[in-house]
Amino acid sequence: NLRKLTDEKEGIKRGEPVPFWRNKTYLMAGILLLFGVGGYWTINAAIGLGRQTNYQPTQPIYYSHKVHAGVNQISCLYCHGGAQDGKHANIPSVNVCMNCHMAVKEYKGDPIVREDGVQVNGSAEIKKLYAYAGWNPDKNEYNPDNNGDGMPDGSRPIEWVKIHNLPDHVYFNHSQHVTVGKQQCQTCHGNVQEMDEVYQFADLSMGWCINCHRETKVDFLNKETGEGNRFYSIYEKFHNDLKDNKMDSVTVGHIGGTECQKCHY
Repeated sequence: NLRKLTDEKEGIKRGEPVPFWRNKTYLMAGILLLFGVGGYWTINAAIGLGRQTNYQPTQPIYYSHKVHAGVNQISCLYCHGGAQDGKHANIPSVNVCMNCHMAVKEYKGDPIVREDGVQVNGSAEIKKLYAYAGWNPDKNEYNPDNNGDGMPDGSRPIEWVKIHNLPDHVYFNHSQHVTVGKQQCQTCHGNVQEMDEVYQFADLSMGWCINCHRETKVDFLNKETGEGNRFYSIYEKFHNDLKDNKMDSVTVGHIGGTECQKCHY
């Protein structure tokens, strides 16, 4: 520039310009940017630690929920019978499968193709079930109990791989949600009736559960009679607010569904 030319003409020495990577302003801005981006990724990684959305393990037998729950419309509760009465949705025993597959010995439905493009031999998978059950399809009977353990020879439990796992410090009761809360299985497990290979649909995080509790409405007032649900009579304030149109609905969150002790004890 002009000043530089003037200084050179008069013999005035000028200091060397500071490179941008040594400039304190640029250096501080770079450090802040690095910490910001690094902190963002660190926090997100920490929040997602242990979550396994889309987790889809390989099972010992290729079991298509689409064929059973979708095409044949078998109720979820037929196989997972504990869901409406207890804490756990039980994994069915081999005997539950055999209730149908004593008669259904071959798969004659539409072709089943795995996600990797390999076609599944449904009849071969049924034979795997027979091996676990100790069932002889040719004789149409269970194998004899020669070793006296009360089980057909060769039979053993199917080692299904659990998909939906909650931390040990989390309490979740299926019956509270299925029977009392009238929730559909698909709310937490996705459209299982459309899945061949089941995967984890939701992240099952605390925020995901709390948001559901905040949004799910409780049947507090009988719309036909105008009477309140007697089970919730201890919440007289909510009954009065509903009648006075001060609130249009009561959610699970209103009646304690977001309290720490409800899920952590």
